[in-house]
Amino acid sequence: MTGTSAHQSAPELTIIIPVYNRETIVTATLKSIVEQTLRPLNIILVDNNSTDNTFYVLQEWKRVNDSPDFRITLLTETKPGAAAARNRGLDAVTTPYTMFFDSDDLMLPGHCHRVINGVHKHPDADILGWDCRSRAIDGNTFLVRFGAEDIFWNNLHQGSMATQRYVARTTLFRQAGGWNERCMGWNDIEIGTRLLAMNPKIVRLSGDISVEIISLENSITGKSFSAKPAVWEHSMELIEDTIKSKVNPRLRDKYLRFLNLRRAILAGDYSREGAMNDGKRLLQTVIDGEESAFYRRIYSAAYRYRALGGRGTHKIFRFLF
Repeated sequence: MTGTSAHQSAPELTIIIPVYNRETIVTATLKSIVEQTLRPLNIILVDNNSTDNTFYVLQEWKRVNDSPDFRITLLTETKPGAAAARNRGLDAVTTPYTMFFDSDDLMLPGHCHRVINGVHKHPDADILGWDCRSRAIDGNTFLVRFGAEDIFWNNLHQGSMATQRYVARTTLFRQAGGWNERCMGWNDIEIGTRLLAMNPKIVRLSGDISVEIISLENSITGKSFSAKPAVWEHSMELIEDTIKSKVNPRLRDKYLRFLNLRRAILAGDYSREGAMNDGKRLLQTVIDGEESAFYRRIYSAAYRYRALGGRGTHKIFRFLF
């Protein structure tokens, strides 16, 4: 790495990691954190009311690794949900930049150094993002790109504002209101929408992949959307509220259609999983709220394609929006 000294007079970056019942999994993530070449570096761990030995694993890791240039803060948050834990951590941040990370993902040793080099190279940037490698449950890996040029679409349809994929100014997170603790699913997309509505300066960092996203059986999304439709639909209602109240009016209708395509795809997921009534209900809600006959047909086509098992729906229909 080049462009910044390995030692600064004060830390510039804090990593916040919420942890819940990860006693056997979090050690790999923590190992990847302590191996970071950047110093000084602040770490905030938030145990989210774990019922296993997670807190003691975190406590021991802090005991062994805490140092003046690698400061580890261990907090607890009893309110359920990663959003509440992340807010607890955000309250304690004292550095100008904050990076959220998940307790089952990995970063290569140079990742944080790469991030701070990017901050120094682009001092006017509010958000800096990067591509990641994702490892599926079956072991296959694929590239997930941070699409800075089409970020609102990519946030809704490709999760570009997922926690592992960007760093932002701490003040930006706070001005956005932090994480919505009522949002129990897709809360990274939800806060991403609020951040983007503030029209931040965004930069995509080039270079080698330095983060690996690990999919697990017990991840928050799980394998079935139809098992908890209220969670996903409430998240999209919150996103809709943000678009209506905070997005530039010139872009509002366009972004609402981005969102309604996402709803139509979700409806297709329901039906593909066998929950036909929920699928048809959600699709009808989308169609009833659309004045344009053209877009009503697009939503219906996207739904049918997804319900039949089609993949890459958002890519196929992107040129129509």
